[in-house]
Amino acid sequence: MKQQIEDAIINDATFKNMVKSRNRFAMWLSMSVLLIYFIFIGVACFNPQLLAQTLGNQSITVGMPIAALVIILSWFITGVYIYITNRHFDQVKAQLKREYQYE
Repeated sequence: MKQQIEDAIINDATFKNMVKSRNRFAMWLSMSVLLIYFIFIGVACFNPQLLAQTLGNQSITVGMPIAALVIILSWFITGVYIYITNRHFDQVKAQLKREYQYE
């Protein structure tokens, strides 16, 4: 009985659209994070003197705050994924569970 309900949910058009949208959204965000990392690493590899410049009379280099920004942007993008998933995709899953009386 449970397998039949699961098969019905998997074949539901709403479920298929939700999975497709979630995967596309996750891929877009993943590519964004990878692009940010690759740009930073590319600059570090091909123009290291740019990141090695000091900020004024301090011992902090330009690369340190940029590296911190890369990490913070990754956290932010992860937070966006969690927020959108909880607000939209989890609600669609809950609706399907109620519709098919699945627990």
